[in-house]
Amino acid sequence: MGYNLFIAYTVAVINLFLAIPAARFLFRKKSRFKGIYMIILFAPLIIPSLSSVLGIHRSMIIYGLTDNLLGVILVNIIPSFPYVLLSLYGSFKGFPKRLEESALIDGVLKFQMYRYIILPILIPGILIGSTISILISLSEYILTLLIGGGEIITLPILMFPYLSSGDKIVGSVYAILFIFFNIAGILLFELGIRSVLKKITKVKLIDN
Repeated sequence: MGYNLFIAYTVAVINLFLAIPAARFLFRKKSRFKGIYMIILFAPLIIPSLSSVLGIHRSMIIYGLTDNLLGVILVNIIPSFPYVLLSLYGSFKGFPKRLEESALIDGVLKFQMYRYIILPILIPGILIGSTISILISLSEYILTLLIGGGEIITLPILMFPYLSSGDKIVGSVYAILFIFFNIAGILLFELGIRSVLKKITKVKLIDN
């Protein structure tokens, strides 16, 4: 469970740091190559993540990224990043460009713009994207087993052998535990990210 939460939370935070500038780039970019950029960034939605990992597995072995936590975190980014990017890109769709231009004219620094203007508008996308990212990471089995090499034991890895071997009783217990664990993990992260965003942006977040 500890590995599960650490991997899922770390992947979610990394995805947010990567997806926010990427979504802003796609939103602001006016180029005939924009479609190509989007295809590249959203490719993991189309290409099976296992195929991508098998392609880089040899390189990960060479650089010592297999059978350890860092390697598992990196491969979990592949299937989850496009969903976070899609959520944030949708949030940017409602972002008024004139607001950013007005802020720059008034002398607002880029850091202040991100903190007080961009982040508050992105809060719904951040919450949705991070929730999806956590769900994917908590549920990942094949990639964690392949790159973790059996050294990184998560709840799906413990649960799958019982389900595949026909031990329905133990498998069902793990499945019920897995459901409650996912709900608790998502709620805990959402409370944490809301608290951080509230302190950073000074915006009062309203629960729906």
